[in-house]
Amino acid sequence: MKTYIIYLFFTIFLVKVNAQGNQQYQKLNFQIGPLNIYNENYDTETKEMAELLKKINSKGDPQMYYHWNKKLSEFYKKRLRISSKKNKYEIWSRYVHQLLLAGENQLCINEIEKKIKNNQTSYETLILLSLPIMETLGLAYLRLGEELNCTNNHNEFSCILPLAEEGYHKSKKGSKKAIEIFSKIYSIHPKQKYKWLLNLAYMTLGDYPEKVPQEYFIDYYKNIENKNVAPFREIASYLGIDANGLSGGVSLDDFNNDGLTDIFATSYGMEDQSRLFINTGEGFKDSTSESGLDGILGGLNCIHADYNNDGHVDILILRGAWLGSNGNHPNSLLKNNGDGTFSDVTKSAGLLSFYPTQTASWADINNDGYLDLFIGNESNLNQNHPCELYINQGNGKFLEQSEKYKLNNIYGNVKGVVFGDINNDQWPDLFISVLGGKNMLFKNEFGIFKDIAYDAGVQEPFFSFPSWIWDVNNDGYNDIFVASYDLRNLSNLASDFIDELEGKSVQSEKSKLFINNGDETFTESSVDFNIDISMYAMGSNFGDIDNDGWLDFYIGNGSPEFSSTIPNRMFRNLGGNKFEEVTLAGRFGHIQKGHGVGFADLDNDGDQDIYAVMGGAFEGDKYPNVCFENPDTENNWVVIKLVGESSNRSAIGSYLKIELDNGRNIYRTVNTGGSFGSSTLQSEIGLGNCKTIKKISINWPSGTTQVFTNLESNKKYKIFENKKNPYQDPFRKLSFSKNFNHTHP
Repeated sequence: MKTYIIYLFFTIFLVKVNAQGNQQYQKLNFQIGPLNIYNENYDTETKEMAELLKKINSKGDPQMYYHWNKKLSEFYKKRLRISSKKNKYEIWSRYVHQLLLAGENQLCINEIEKKIKNNQTSYETLILLSLPIMETLGLAYLRLGEELNCTNNHNEFSCILPLAEEGYHKSKKGSKKAIEIFSKIYSIHPKQKYKWLLNLAYMTLGDYPEKVPQEYFIDYYKNIENKNVAPFREIASYLGIDANGLSGGVSLDDFNNDGLTDIFATSYGMEDQSRLFINTGEGFKDSTSESGLDGILGGLNCIHADYNNDGHVDILILRGAWLGSNGNHPNSLLKNNGDGTFSDVTKSAGLLSFYPTQTASWADINNDGYLDLFIGNESNLNQNHPCELYINQGNGKFLEQSEKYKLNNIYGNVKGVVFGDINNDQWPDLFISVLGGKNMLFKNEFGIFKDIAYDAGVQEPFFSFPSWIWDVNNDGYNDIFVASYDLRNLSNLASDFIDELEGKSVQSEKSKLFINNGDETFTESSVDFNIDISMYAMGSNFGDIDNDGWLDFYIGNGSPEFSSTIPNRMFRNLGGNKFEEVTLAGRFGHIQKGHGVGFADLDNDGDQDIYAVMGGAFEGDKYPNVCFENPDTENNWVVIKLVGESSNRSAIGSYLKIELDNGRNIYRTVNTGGSFGSSTLQSEIGLGNCKTIKKISINWPSGTTQVFTNLESNKKYKIFENKKNPYQDPFRKLSFSKNFNHTHP
């Protein structure tokens, strides 16, 4: 018997999309009324989008929106009253499971314990009769412990492995009862996922490893002694940027042009408000309301860029992912007005459409100086939702022209899209990750695209998710990373994690790292680079955590299932030859589900911090977002902020070659990073122990090349296209954590 969560996931997410969804879509009046597109204030259009989102939310059917779990629990509770005796247990089972997914942990526990008492049965008997119900009960107790300790009494140590004493549960009942239940389950069904949940519960009590019975002990901390990475601090709660929501996206950049990096974050729930946190230099201020963003709800992802070349960074929110025919939600293009406010200009810009999506990428595909937009939409067996290519007209408007550029008729469950130049011809190419299909790589032949994925050898993995184009080995050619997300094995996600930890083989697909051969072909090298693992990555991005000039990456793991409680993971690049996992040493092992990830120097101290949006897909799986503060390294750095003139103002697609005084070269391309999470557009580059940049060469998308010599390390430079000299930007170091009184163990 499949659990109800698996039923929901596979029926709603994949193939059994109910036709009612499309009917409901037709019933809604998906219209934004007439507006004056010449009104620079755009207040009317923003209000209309807010009303549209409110209408979509109000018209939704809980049976169609799998994440409306409180409403779904009420639905099944009502059905219980009128159901026949034959169907009563099945409906009750769905009811209590929805209580769990809704975060109604105590009520879920009460219902199941009452049933056990009334039937005069035992845990052991119920395990034999209905394992899903007992698993639900165990998870409810485990989640109750998290609710009372990690959510209600949240601190910087909550849910981060290895757990410090401050992260132990003070209210112990939840974990103790979970241990009682899962130990009984494990004795009958000795699956790895139950063993892992038992170890987690002991960790929360401070009883790991000493008190864990040997029969299900997992030596997870055996690789903690890593001397190369100092522990990061999770400081989001101190800064007031710990927005509490479901999985979502993040954009990190300077949205008010004051030289400090700000934070924009979204949450999946259609009732969840997007949030803007402005960096004040002493902390962060929630500026959502005063920025005119009230009512701009939902969004599993967001990406940013200056689409209209006005010098102000704009934001695109993506909506409707995973909902199939019920995901016909509009995206939002938020125009930065340059006065501290944003306006939703989706319709007037020509971007209003109603396809489910969570992924898009900016690039100037025709090298005309304006950023274009590719949106990867999700298709299913019942509905085809074509991907879209919007060409920037240079007047604040876009035209959908996928057919003209040979990017039409692209269908599939598209989960990641990213632009990058794979052959150094200064024309951005496009990689598309398809969940449950062959991935695509489109070569840009002077504005016309051709799929070369088969010849290039980059069609795998079949079940893929986030993807990036980056230069992992600093050889001057961009490589491709594709994270796996094997839908076929979601119930065994935790089992795969433990099996790999213990050196056992797993059936799930592995992530792929394709190293560029320099001839438009790639060599799959995940084994050589020590990342041949099943990651189950929902969000990810890359950056340089130790300023050694080699790009590292962070993975947000998980699945909708509540039993999929595995840590997010960090991998450090060792000289472009392989990666080592530094999850525990760096204190990145957060066990809540991670999604949008961004790298940026938030405190202006020269090293990159990490902001990650946490939370799952169900209503009861919300969790505060996290911010990992870099503890500082001894290595040197430089920040390069490029400003395009003939090229797009954001300088996206610009190619940097940094030649150091020790003979080493570092290569970077200006973009926002991976396909889930949007890092700062300024290039924050680690230099190792080098103090002087011998030469920096910049190839702009326009074809312009600029060369500068003898730049100092540990400085920020602003470089304007076609200007002779770089401008040294003031760089004021901030001290966010100066008053934090704790030393990590």
